[in-house]
Amino acid sequence: MSWSYRPALDGLRSIAVYLVLLFHTGMSAVGGGFIGVDLFFVLSGFLVSNVILSEIDRTGTLRIGHFYARRVRRLLPAALLVVVATSLVFVLVAPVTRRMPLVGDAQSALLYVANWRFLHQAEDYFATNVEESPFLHFWSLAIEEQFYVVFPVLLLVLARVGRRRGWVMPAVLGGLLVASLGAQLYWAQVDANHAYYGTDARLYQLLAGAVLTVVLRTWRVHLRRRAAETLALGGLAGLLVLGSGLLDLAPSWRGIGATAVSVALLAGLSLREDGALGRVLSQGVPVYLGRISYGTYLWHWPVILVLQEALATSPRVIAVLAMAIATGLAAVSYELLEMPVRRTALLDRFRWNTAVAGVAVSALVAVTVVPWTLEKDRAPVLTAAAASPVGAVAAAAQQASEPVPANVNWKAVGDDVGSFTSCAPTSVEECRVVEGDGPHVLVVGDSHAQMLTPMFEKIAEEHDLTLSLNIRPGCPWQEDLTNPKASDDSQELCERERVGWFDEALPAMKPDVVVLVARARDDERTWGDLVGSRSGRDGSLEQITLAASRDTLQKVQQHARAVVVESMVMPETFQPLDCLASGGDPSRCAVAITGETTPSDAFFITEAATSPKLDVVDLNPAFCPHAPVCQPVVDGDVVWRDDHHLTAAYATSRRDEVWRLLRGTGAFDRG
Repeated sequence: MSWSYRPALDGLRSIAVYLVLLFHTGMSAVGGGFIGVDLFFVLSGFLVSNVILSEIDRTGTLRIGHFYARRVRRLLPAALLVVVATSLVFVLVAPVTRRMPLVGDAQSALLYVANWRFLHQAEDYFATNVEESPFLHFWSLAIEEQFYVVFPVLLLVLARVGRRRGWVMPAVLGGLLVASLGAQLYWAQVDANHAYYGTDARLYQLLAGAVLTVVLRTWRVHLRRRAAETLALGGLAGLLVLGSGLLDLAPSWRGIGATAVSVALLAGLSLREDGALGRVLSQGVPVYLGRISYGTYLWHWPVILVLQEALATSPRVIAVLAMAIATGLAAVSYELLEMPVRRTALLDRFRWNTAVAGVAVSALVAVTVVPWTLEKDRAPVLTAAAASPVGAVAAAAQQASEPVPANVNWKAVGDDVGSFTSCAPTSVEECRVVEGDGPHVLVVGDSHAQMLTPMFEKIAEEHDLTLSLNIRPGCPWQEDLTNPKASDDSQELCERERVGWFDEALPAMKPDVVVLVARARDDERTWGDLVGSRSGRDGSLEQITLAASRDTLQKVQQHARAVVVESMVMPETFQPLDCLASGGDPSRCAVAITGETTPSDAFFITEAATSPKLDVVDLNPAFCPHAPVCQPVVDGDVVWRDDHHLTAAYATSRRDEVWRLLRGTGAFDRG
């Protein structure tokens, strides 16, 4: 197959980019539209391999420096523009507390390591939700560029080795494809986030396009017109079905299916571009939309996020507006920036220098412009949403309201997550953090307990207690409860540190009091499809939670006095730091105390009434001294770091009140 420009493949790009765009707007009809990225990967591997092999066939070699320079000129100008423009726009629409975590996202986007950045974020319990990052979509571009750092050299070596052994190139590329596909299937079972973001697990899609190129060029495949048209139309139909979400498939299998149908589609179009589908895709509109698809892809996600921030409307309206705005911005960028940089003859002379200079400029922007912009402490135009108190409660909130401290270090507040410690039953001494002569207190729980760790350490030091900890973020203290909302690694560690731990560790540890702290996960609306039973116990969420609580409490009470901390008042529906950093009256960031008792708390209180070794303590009077509301700032300390966590510093500042409430149970008077 000789290679020449094929306009139908540009038309195909337009299908890929708008599949992704519609998916990101939340339209249910395009529930699998993320496979547009899979099509991009296959298409990219196919096209770039053809370009490289055509140059090798024509000249006998490959100008590596020229190749890298072309990639830099093709990709960096638009990427730099989008990152800088997005950073500036988010200064206007988001508070500094939401922008600070985006600094690393933008920097990783400019350095083409965004996929590994977001993979790490997905595993970090306290990281900002990656789906809120306007730079999230750069993960796919990062994978492509990591691939193309090595691929041209590999292809050149294989071309030279394979001059006399034509099987070498397809065999090596096919072997790499199989290895990457194996990585995808492995990670899909072990860590779904790695399967999605990991370069090793995604290369098979780029390699599928490369293998198709080699097969068509090497073995001179021919198909009759009708067969080629059928192959192309079948591939497109399969792509649209997979993109629609009609098939209930795991993301990995959907991606594998998308890769297969993309290869079929590309093969059919390449062998017979004059077929019906090829003629449609070669029309002016789809070809132009395909040519600017890179820019459309870069712009679409930040545009969608800003629209969703500014407008309370349906996904369909967001989709129409996003398509128009992203396409318009891409067209302007293409005509005024991208094409002039690509066409200028001046840069043709430099090759390696162009590539190095482009990367250097990108790195310079990443370490200077990005943090200077995103860390600018100014109130946004759009005020962060908050569930402001009303009526008499609002009056109470206003009366007790404190101003936000001057020059507050928002980054330090956001990073104030306490600490956690855990240990195996065979090494319980690793759980001990404070040694004293008083009662031995063991704190077990999830991230809510983690926020209280510095407070408990101070209490132990000041009151001569021995303190041990078994804390794991996202891990309920109830042995039988699972929390799939946590990352795969966290779930695995949680199972290791809960199942059998109370039976084996407590006898060796010999605590006097076990304090149990965890976020309530018994609301059917929020947790009904998430929390489950390790033992496979059937029943409603409430039944499963109460049964798991009873089982664990019985195990604890065999060896120690148990003290369960009731649910603490949290914002839940809004981000308090965003609310405070947005300016305005801090009282609108206060949270009303409803007085409602969760099913779990009701169960604990009932059990404590009949069990001499179980106590329940409400710490809200310590953390909410201005009832009937909890203020966001108390005595100059910021109270919450996010919608369901206290700041560790604030909890520590309230330790005297907390100790008074704990002593009130009577559990800590026993030796």
